[in-house]
Amino acid sequence: MPVPPHLTVLTASYNRAHLLGRLHASLAHQTVDEGVVEWLVVDDGSTDATATLLDDLAHEGGAVRLRTLRARHGGKHRALNLGLQAARAPWVMVVDSDDWCTPDALPRAMAETATVPEDVFAILAPLVVPRAGRQFSFGRPRRAVSFAQRSLEDPPFDCTLILRRAAPGLRFPEFEGEDFLAEAALLFDLGKESRVWLSDQVLVGAEYQPDGLSARIRRKRMDSPLGACHTYQTMLACPLRAGQRLRALANFGRFWWHALMARRHPLPRPASLGQALALGAGWALALADRRAESRAPRARERRD
Repeated sequence: MPVPPHLTVLTASYNRAHLLGRLHASLAHQTVDEGVVEWLVVDDGSTDATATLLDDLAHEGGAVRLRTLRARHGGKHRALNLGLQAARAPWVMVVDSDDWCTPDALPRAMAETATVPEDVFAILAPLVVPRAGRQFSFGRPRRAVSFAQRSLEDPPFDCTLILRRAAPGLRFPEFEGEDFLAEAALLFDLGKESRVWLSDQVLVGAEYQPDGLSARIRRKRMDSPLGACHTYQTMLACPLRAGQRLRALANFGRFWWHALMARRHPLPRPASLGQALALGAGWALALADRRAESRAPRARERRD
């Protein structure tokens, strides 16, 4: 029986055939023994040449072997759930299809997994974003904290996630008819009982795409309002700074109205007086979202 890998690199991909080759090349140049790392790509119902490309890449071999799952399009969080269930390694490193691994990223990632405490369910490693103009990092790295404490102490910035596959509850919630859920929903939820490890390793480079999730985040949350409400309610169950709490309350109210206008059921029930009062401000924010989105197509037409 083959020995299972130590690390699974998990990529959820949707219509990114033009970018997957770069990630594949970065994995091919890693200094790891054959079979120690697997690359698992979940094709989230792509309609471009992704399936053909992945078949070709799988036949190339190399130390990091590619394995592919194909699913109906349901969003990144559903694809990650499939990948977490199918991964063969005890640790899963999430690397997006528009990212690439830095030199010796995989040996350094495996070294991190060997040093963290047992109650750590995730390692957070800062991304390098060449166009950002600065390198984000944790003020006090190499320690384990709750995810809420991480949010209290450092400004928000995207990180590479390395998840302990055996962590209880390691699954993104799924809402019928919605294809987006922020990773914060899982991190804040699991972080109430377990901790995250703040790494000083920069393992992955990122290039945000003009049609990616980050560029369309408002539209994606408007189209998946139950997931957005769940995310903000999960945040509000954790310690937050005053400004963070006010923003989370306002956004809960905002997307509650989007859920009502989209006739999503069951509507999330406010879990506190503050959440109930936030519905007033949320109404104005939801109307502003709809006006902004109605103007967006006209603005794109003028640019074209």
